[in-house]
Amino acid sequence: MNRYKYMLSIFLAKTAIKVAIIMIASSSLYGQEKSHNLNFMFTNNGYGFGYEFEKFSKENLSIGTDLRFYDIRSDEYPVYDPFVNQYKIIGEKNITMLPLYFRVNYYPFQGKIANNFEPYVLFAIGPMISIDGDENVRSFSKRWSNADTQINPGGSIGFGVNFNTSTSNTLSFGLGYDYLQVQEPIHDKKDYGGAFLYLKYKINRE
Repeated sequence: MNRYKYMLSIFLAKTAIKVAIIMIASSSLYGQEKSHNLNFMFTNNGYGFGYEFEKFSKENLSIGTDLRFYDIRSDEYPVYDPFVNQYKIIGEKNITMLPLYFRVNYYPFQGKIANNFEPYVLFAIGPMISIDGDENVRSFSKRWSNADTQINPGGSIGFGVNFNTSTSNTLSFGLGYDYLQVQEPIHDKKDYGGAFLYLKYKINRE
């Protein structure tokens, strides 16, 4: 049964990648504005950053890719050690998650309110790579070269607001929910999803 679920996860991940490629390629037929964005993520399990490519296929609909890097820090906390007069981290883990998403942004009020204020709804889906490094190995290269890796389907939903300035720069603020569940438990835990806060900065617009 576990093998069946694993094979299903791989199939869904590959399908999401193919859909993303087809949608992005087809968007060039209708393309309007394109942008490259940097995202900074704050989650209940850690923090991360990402790159987002966005292209409008319609006035109120954009599609693109959303590539993220999550450093998982759940269940870690500092404890003071009086013998060495320093703090040490209890429950330290070396878990990295790399969601590779196809993303859709829908702008329901486009053209109906001020152009410098753009609310939108986001939906993202695709494969998520999980890497569990061995925190007992001091060597950085050995810790990650022998790390356990798995691929599972992931996704996000949420909403945000673009604040356009007088220049071409745009700042965004948003809230969402991540679906980040692994097939094989990592440190006795399968669900690393949950709510997240993100800040987005548009670095280039075409």
